[in-house]
Amino acid sequence: MEYFREYLSSEITDKLPLLISIGAIVFYTFFKYHKSRFRTPNIKNADKTSDSYVKPIIEPMSPDFKWDEVTPSKSYPFKNGEYKLTMGIRKLDPQDWLLIEPTYLNRIDNKSKIVSNTHPDYPPDKDLANNTLFSTEEAEPAIREFYDIVVNYMCEKYPMYFKDAKNGKIFNSITGNYLPACADEVVNARELLIVLANNIEEDFLILLKDPSREDEKDGSEYFFKAGLFGFAAGFNPKDRFNMPLSFVHHPVPGYESKLKLSMNRFFNRLEPGQFVTRSNFSVQTHSKLYVDDQNKGHHLREGENQVAIDPATLDFDKQVHYRSERQALTKLPKSNAVVFTIRTYLLPMSVIKKEDKEVRERLIGAIKGLPEDISLYKRAAEWGPAVVEYLSDQSQ
Repeated sequence: MEYFREYLSSEITDKLPLLISIGAIVFYTFFKYHKSRFRTPNIKNADKTSDSYVKPIIEPMSPDFKWDEVTPSKSYPFKNGEYKLTMGIRKLDPQDWLLIEPTYLNRIDNKSKIVSNTHPDYPPDKDLANNTLFSTEEAEPAIREFYDIVVNYMCEKYPMYFKDAKNGKIFNSITGNYLPACADEVVNARELLIVLANNIEEDFLILLKDPSREDEKDGSEYFFKAGLFGFAAGFNPKDRFNMPLSFVHHPVPGYESKLKLSMNRFFNRLEPGQFVTRSNFSVQTHSKLYVDDQNKGHHLREGENQVAIDPATLDFDKQVHYRSERQALTKLPKSNAVVFTIRTYLLPMSVIKKEDKEVRERLIGAIKGLPEDISLYKRAAEWGPAVVEYLSDQSQ
């Protein structure tokens, strides 16, 4: 027995350095895991890229790419049959995130006039800039991070149009204007929102957690803290600024009961560098891109009912438009802000009329399949019968 104890003691002594090393590794792994698990990130001062982030590789477009000659993408998410409210999220290739298509200059021009209160389609005293441009102090790092990501993206994907001017500027050869090469060149972060408005078609919303409001209703959700909502469809974005995600969506029938939990869960699980997309559709009887007083049923006065519009009174080439939003969602690696980008498609209904029969019939079926609450929300009782008749009539 004495021999065994001596042998065991010598074995432990000989292997002591190895045992200490193993113990240290185990302790370090345990400590690092739990520290990262329970640490509360400081969003405002975040300057470290997420460990899981892998920067997407963006390939340049072909040298012979012509922005004004490319075939525009289509956004026809409607389905023939009963409408069902779902998240409808799909993976998005980062290569397809921000687009330059023949609508580019038109959309840039419209948005520039909206955010500068100079758009001729709106009353001079209507403060569109205040209704569409948003920033908060706590969102400034995220604004700057998003700006740099967008500028780098456009330079990588469209080097024939976004060119390094070698003086801290990027030259946009489509608009003929210069923009800062990086966000640090601009003191006021709000000005970066305007620069982006003049260079990309997409609107964008920046959402952050707000620990100071966790005691409020839905206070654990992401909050709309900054962004540009130049092409709002049926509401005043100012009413939803600095509000939680559920409030941003609260007019949508069924959101609270069918989408709220899954939407919040998805936002929390979204990883930096991951891109997803979803789309919606509607119809409007005018050509405006920014609309805060029409398009949605909640604008009706109490006791006012939606009445079907006589098709004979509508111009389906200049007045009635198909509208769709292509929404993309990603998370920024440094600030952990969630960003919505929204690309708006607005087409005369006469363009849809010229589509294949399958597309026309699918839209007709989708309009007929709208449940009452969604139909009222989209004001489909007004335009629906006329659009269905127009798309069904092959003599026109």
